[in-house]
Amino acid sequence: MSRIAPRDARPANILPRRSLADLLWVANTRHGPAGHWFARVAEDTGDHDHLRAPDDAIRYLTDHRVEVPHGHPSADDVAALVAIREMARGLLDAGSGWTPAAAALLARTRFRLDETGGLAAEGSGWPTFVGDLLALLIELVRIRERLAICGNPLCRLVFLDESRSGTRRWCDDAGCGNRDRVRRHRHRPAA
Repeated sequence: MSRIAPRDARPANILPRRSLADLLWVANTRHGPAGHWFARVAEDTGDHDHLRAPDDAIRYLTDHRVEVPHGHPSADDVAALVAIREMARGLLDAGSGWTPAAAALLARTRFRLDETGGLAAEGSGWPTFVGDLLALLIELVRIRERLAICGNPLCRLVFLDESRSGTRRWCDDAGCGNRDRVRRHRHRPAA
């Protein structure tokens, strides 16, 4: 018999409408007090959640250049975003996988190929936004070993480490990384 193609499974390379950055900004709607670039905090006051109020969610996502649908998300849409966020953040824990809430969202979402041949969730508005994020969540599960949390314990932003060595420490080298370098410099013993 002729070998016409490899028998092992390979990625399909069908492009989604959204980016992994969009998904990670949703994952970062819950973060520590230093999770805002401009924040200069000295104590941990706990995480704050930008999905508690629809206006805050819209503002946070658009401030991070995530294109969101018109109108406000419903309570079900917000619950779906929370499920996606918790699943994405949970991938940082060894052994974690699909959460029941995220798996249920995926089971009821239908996809199609859009006019460019990319993968798109069916429907419109916020449910479609959520569905498009689920397509990316599948990819994030595949590359989960590159998912990291900021080395600043007061920040807690999740990021994708695309460095060759896989040793990136900071969500942003100019923000959290620079603050850490300044802190270490100020606390080193005088010569």
